[in-house]
Amino acid sequence: MRITSLTPLPLRMTTDYSSMSYFVVRIETDDGLVGWGESCDCFGISHPSILRAVVDDIYAPAVLGKELGEAVSALDEVHWATRRTLGDQFSAAQARSAIDIALRDLEGRSRGLSVSGMLGRVKDSVRVYAGNSHFLNSREAPEHLSLLSPLLARGVSIVKMRIGADWRNSLRVLGDLRRELDRIDETIEITVDGSEFFTVAESIEIAARLGELRVGWFEEPVQSYRLGAIAQVVRSSPVPVAYGEHFFGTEYALDAMELTGISVIQPDASICGGIGEAHLLARTARLKGARVVMHLHGGPISFAANLHVAASVAGVDVIEYPFHLSPVMNRVAAEAGFGIDAIVDGRIAVPSGPGLGIEVDETVIEEAHRAWQA
Repeated sequence: MRITSLTPLPLRMTTDYSSMSYFVVRIETDDGLVGWGESCDCFGISHPSILRAVVDDIYAPAVLGKELGEAVSALDEVHWATRRTLGDQFSAAQARSAIDIALRDLEGRSRGLSVSGMLGRVKDSVRVYAGNSHFLNSREAPEHLSLLSPLLARGVSIVKMRIGADWRNSLRVLGDLRRELDRIDETIEITVDGSEFFTVAESIEIAARLGELRVGWFEEPVQSYRLGAIAQVVRSSPVPVAYGEHFFGTEYALDAMELTGISVIQPDASICGGIGEAHLLARTARLKGARVVMHLHGGPISFAANLHVAASVAGVDVIEYPFHLSPVMNRVAAEAGFGIDAIVDGRIAVPSGPGLGIEVDETVIEEAHRAWQA
């Protein structure tokens, strides 16, 4: 079974909640099997044309014509050969991630096994947390609660809020939201994403207030490459500090854990290099004592890939659910069961079919590709 085509597809999809670009790849074999992969750059895909060029120029020539069983190794060889020229972070890792996911999808389909079945499945459902795309200072606490309510009603008990540059006002709203949630259930966990906005001094001041509000983790307060700065924040923070969506390999994550003391790690198979790398990163971080929660901000292909990783690593039982993207999940893979109404007792089922276990609607993909080109 040989790889006969590898098609990179920049997409644009618009719903009532968002309009953003995506990037997927479609790989086909000589016997007609099709596998799908997806990239993420941590908040949608800002530069899909660059990813398309990386796929077309660097990775596709290495994979096309290869036997399916040889393709993942060929992808790894190009990765190592181009680390000093193309680099192995950001666009290079994101493009490679999409191809790796598609190849694992194909492998599972050819063997009649789910991706998590091939990795060693240990659970059939994964707990989700509500990933909120709205900044705290964009509205008052009752409005944030209204946005979160559909997920809370489905048993979701962890929510993530974004703290923006107007962080003092954001903290005021967060305090109000903490009180609102406590009236519903005091065990609901709030986590906070800093989006790399802050200085060390600001991060330390913010973290002190987050401790008073019983926040579960403070995500990316300073830039992820500034390990010395992260270490300063970790030493002063009363709440765990989280990183991982900008870690493009297990070795970097290990260095970061050892040099900074971060204790929450957030792998994403559509960012860090693919399913194999995300699985290794998650297992290794768990062995090192970290809390591992899967990151996500993409479509159903990315969601399925990360669900399978979570389902195959003991102790990794939480995945981000960006609820504003639920309409995209339903449009691209309507039968996957990734909509809000599929969440039961705060958990979502891991697909059990071969490969990723989802069927992509190619008509929707073609329409979204035309929208991106327009």
